[in-house]
Amino acid sequence: MNRIILIGNGFDLAHGMKTSYKSFIDDYWTNTITAIQETPLGRPFENDEIKVNNSPSRYITGTTYEDLKRGINDYKTTIKFKNIFLKELTDKSNLNNWVDVENEYYFHLKKSFQDTKSSNEYNISQLNSDFSRIKDLLRQYLTRIEKEFDSNIDKKILRIKSTIGNKIYHPYKFKDFSEDSLNQRAELEYNSMKDNILSVQANHISIDRLSEYQRNIIKRLGKTDHQNQIKKMLLSDSAINYFDLIPDQTLFLNFNYTFTELLYEDPKRFYNQLEEKYTTSKFNHIHGTTDRSDKNPMIFGFGDEIDKEYNSIEELNDNRYLENIKSINYLESDNYKKLLEFINSGYFQICIFGHSCGVSDRTLLNTIFEHDNCASIKPFYHQKGNEIDNYSDIVRNISRNFNDKAKMRDRVVNKTYCESLN
Repeated sequence: MNRIILIGNGFDLAHGMKTSYKSFIDDYWTNTITAIQETPLGRPFENDEIKVNNSPSRYITGTTYEDLKRGINDYKTTIKFKNIFLKELTDKSNLNNWVDVENEYYFHLKKSFQDTKSSNEYNISQLNSDFSRIKDLLRQYLTRIEKEFDSNIDKKILRIKSTIGNKIYHPYKFKDFSEDSLNQRAELEYNSMKDNILSVQANHISIDRLSEYQRNIIKRLGKTDHQNQIKKMLLSDSAINYFDLIPDQTLFLNFNYTFTELLYEDPKRFYNQLEEKYTTSKFNHIHGTTDRSDKNPMIFGFGDEIDKEYNSIEELNDNRYLENIKSINYLESDNYKKLLEFINSGYFQICIFGHSCGVSDRTLLNTIFEHDNCASIKPFYHQKGNEIDNYSDIVRNISRNFNDKAKMRDRVVNKTYCESLN
């Protein structure tokens, strides 16, 4: 059995990296306002995103967009957005996460589609151009943040690494698993040693001839109903003493563009040194990376083919509308194919580390969540306060990625058995 570590932006945030949407947009305006303040009073200022007719440099008293607007108003000048999508993002203070940005793009994509027969000033070409610029700004920002992070790893990060690493590589707990996968594992364990169980209990062979693993299990079994007894043993807190609960392979399925998961590339650092078996770690940057040299371009856009309006957009027969659709851009590399090979290879558990499971990734998440080999979906939630966390938010989002709600209720681990990531 294998494990998938599903990594989202919350994973980077748990390590102290300033990779949130709010950090990005605040940084953009801080740097832009600094450039405006350095422009002599009354001179024009222009970059790729905005144009200010007369710089109100001395009238700006802070580093936020609101401070800039006050300075422009006080100096009685004007600001023009060349990037309309940036204006939409900046004006909407309720946008908190990157999934909100992707949803905002899809909103304007659909609006552009609905307005194809009318005079719509914000057409699809302009939208895509604006969005491409935001993606480029994001790549530049994340590259800088990651360099700063790598050069400032301290004892605090090492403590975080120890805590999270132990959660990534913890042995299976079969209380987390669906009934179907639990029954199959019990059947597999029973069938693998059925002849030995029957022979020992019929006194045909000596128990001393068996392995320690087999002896420990047989000593716990009664005379009958062995498979059900093995199931109870799998569910017990002492299961680690009788069964192999180490994943064969652990796949880091990274939806971020950063390389933070490489802190955990050596499983042996997080196991007891007396362990005889270690999992094999694998890595898949499904949405690409900030490193242009690795031929894995950033995928940033929308990925919900299940949305009822998506088919209408496809039928428009205009490829510009599909430019930032994730499921199409997955074909730019072999990451998606490798993911399919992994989930088709056998049963797997999904552990969610910092991913909101929002609808902008619904096509991909539906593929792995409803796959026949998916045995468990375990969210590691963000603990915001003593009694405040986002477990329920994650589960609500997970439910939107399921068509079969019965599967969802069986596979998603209840909060009693879950814990926080941080």
